[in-house]
Amino acid sequence: MAKDEFDDEVSIKDTPAEEEETEDSFMDGYTKEEEVQECAECGSAVREAKKVIASIEGEEYTFCSKACADEFKETFSAGEEE
Repeated sequence: MAKDEFDDEVSIKDTPAEEEETEDSFMDGYTKEEEVQECAECGSAVREAKKVIASIEGEEYTFCSKACADEFKETFSAGEEE
C-alpha cells in the first residue's frame, strides 16, 4: 500500500482567543476611516507603496502598477483615434 504524501500534514486550528485576535486585526483596516484607492485600469486596491499616478489630458488617474498605467494609456489613446 502506497503512503499518501498528505498523510504527514498536520491540521492546526486557532484557539478561540487567537481567532478573535486575528479577526480584530483583519477588521482593523476596515474600521479605520482611511480611503482605499482603486486602480483605474484593473479595479484592484492600490497599495500606497506601489501607487502610480498618471495625468492624462489634465485628469489624474491612480493605478496599482506601471503596467496598468501603460495599458490604460494605450486604451485611452486608442479610443481617441476611433
